[in-house]
Amino acid sequence: MCFNGHDKLTPSFIVHKSKNTWKCYGCGEYGDTITLVEKVLSLDFKSSCEWLRRNFGVIQSGSIASLPAEIRSRAKRITTPSRSKDITTETEADSVLYTWLLERCGSVVDPRGVSYLNQHGISLEVANSFRVVEVRNPKRAYDALEKTWGADRVRKAGLSNGRGLLLWSGYSVLFPFMNGASVDYMQVRCLVGNRKFIGLMGIEKPIFNHARLQRLKPNQTLHICEGVPDAMALEGRGLAAIGILGASSFRAEWIDELLPFDLVGVPDGDSGGESFRRSLIHAFRARSKSVRFVSPPAGMDACDVIARITDA
Repeated sequence: MCFNGHDKLTPSFIVHKSKNTWKCYGCGEYGDTITLVEKVLSLDFKSSCEWLRRNFGVIQSGSIASLPAEIRSRAKRITTPSRSKDITTETEADSVLYTWLLERCGSVVDPRGVSYLNQHGISLEVANSFRVVEVRNPKRAYDALEKTWGADRVRKAGLSNGRGLLLWSGYSVLFPFMNGASVDYMQVRCLVGNRKFIGLMGIEKPIFNHARLQRLKPNQTLHICEGVPDAMALEGRGLAAIGILGASSFRAEWIDELLPFDLVGVPDGDSGGESFRRSLIHAFRARSKSVRFVSPPAGMDACDVIARITDA
């Protein structure tokens, strides 16, 4: 497999346990355990360490001294407070800035974006209803953000790594997490280069299509999808759906809000999907709530299946 999913048929991913390193021969990417978490989950260094600590009990607090020298130097750069009074290392969601960016991006019209949506069972009508937009020139977008809001606020909002650029480059489709007329979060689908989905750095991931919950009555069916495109594709077929950005993103605080509904989990047809399935079972079992599951064929997502049905 390839860690970013570009090669599902040819084995190309290898892990060296003794060296604590990995490499994907499909695209040439390589690194240590923390780098892998950073790339797969689109997290920064600090958040990746926390994810590993929370899920596997590795990298405990105060254990930086025991890490390999290369990782230790990275940890020191991240955890050492800045001497500048004007620059803060903290991040926080910035709905005002996200909404400002969304309003200055156009609907998806580029053939690359249109093709991506069609291939994932998402019509332009559905995409527009979810306020999906395209970013043709990320550098120009960053310059406009910096000019209006300042470089530190753009970085603090999780959109930049602080080096005068957005987190991604090249043409991309942007999925906003709407809260009424404002935006609480954004996920970017890169359509140029090896990277796929990119989330906001250091910002907690909310539920996609959260507003759907307010329009449902108790005991109505709600599909919990592993990802944004799946939720949008199901909504386009008239099915109530929300999106969770991976198994590690599901939060216990959401359980009470979801309990009233007839829950159907929709994992991807891969190992990540199996982890997603287990996380939902575990989360709701403690509340004596059962979750039914509808799984696509191996190697496919729900939106892939819907796209095939639409084309047939």
